[in-house]
Amino acid sequence: MMTNLKEYLLKTLELQKGIVFASKPTFVCRGNYSGRDIIAKNSEFSEDFVDERGYVPVELWLMSLVEAENPEKKEGEGLTSISLIEGEVTLKQISDVAEEELFGVWKTSWPLTKILDIGGVPKKTSFSDQKEVPAIPPHIHGGNIVDGVAIKPGKIEAYFFPPLNVGPYNREIGRTISRLGFKSGVTKEIFKETLRHFGKDDSMYELLEPHIVKPYSGWTMPAGTIHSPGPWVTFEVQLPQDDFNNVGWKFEDRIPEANWEEEYNKLVLRGLKDEDDLINQVLDWDVSTDPNFKDHYQREIKIIEEGDFGRRFQIFFDQFYGEGWEINSGKSLTINAKEKPIAGLVWSGNGSLNDNQVSVDKNREFFIVPQTSITLENNGSEKLIMFTVEPIGGLK
Repeated sequence: MMTNLKEYLLKTLELQKGIVFASKPTFVCRGNYSGRDIIAKNSEFSEDFVDERGYVPVELWLMSLVEAENPEKKEGEGLTSISLIEGEVTLKQISDVAEEELFGVWKTSWPLTKILDIGGVPKKTSFSDQKEVPAIPPHIHGGNIVDGVAIKPGKIEAYFFPPLNVGPYNREIGRTISRLGFKSGVTKEIFKETLRHFGKDDSMYELLEPHIVKPYSGWTMPAGTIHSPGPWVTFEVQLPQDDFNNVGWKFEDRIPEANWEEEYNKLVLRGLKDEDDLINQVLDWDVSTDPNFKDHYQREIKIIEEGDFGRRFQIFFDQFYGEGWEINSGKSLTINAKEKPIAGLVWSGNGSLNDNQVSVDKNREFFIVPQTSITLENNGSEKLIMFTVEPIGGLK
């Protein structure tokens, strides 16, 4: 690590008016789902797309202090690198020497935020004659498994679906569904029996309730909820951990019988004794079978202010908080200083943030330290769109 790290950070913050930028995208690769080639080349599990582990880059982690917990781990995967006036260093390393300057009192409640690129080549499922663009396979976040015990809390998370019909994406992908919670009538016995079909067919997907994805909406997903997020790019904010138990596998993909038991233990049980342990320790049955699931957990954006400049709105709710900033061409917006740090991403357009040029291609990912007032200016011809996240409520 470079010497005088804190000094370099303070000089960078002075020069950039309370803001630091990621030096490069923080991609996390996964082996259980593919994407739509929106954040990276990731739509196929083929030689030109995968890394040395056979994984594809389907997640962009935003100002992350967390390393990814893949079945095959890679050192440092998931940690954000920051540009300083002298070189670059991870956000985690900077926070070790300048926690107060970066986070104030909020480091322990800093979330893990991901942009998920979900999709891939349409696949034939075992339950339909129609091909379907792959979702993330059904899974549960019930806590990391240590010595056969799920350590609580599991990973609570929330979703926001950004627009895709803006530059540089300009996508019209049509009807998209997420499968969240169980359909009415699913019993623990049915779930337990279907678990043993992992990697043999796609029957687990049939047990989950389909919900249509709508841009500018989202969900709050309690820990322990069974879910299979659909093939729409998704901003996901969560507790700063990467626990999971897979309970379904990729559409049309089958695990060979010879190594099925090994894969089942590695991906489904993950250290638990058996299926009963998974049901009792990991799965929140009450939430997953809530007959009013949509009413309780779906969220629409909430307008904070709007006018000639554009609009500012809330995108995350409950334990989480984040905002969308949309600035019209030639307009500007000033936001008063907050006591909390803010992480953000330019989603579309270009402009300036406290006189720093920002766009999808330059200074895309930013971190604003506490007590920093913000001035946004759109000096491009298209709408400038940014999405942000703040510390988790109640965890300070």
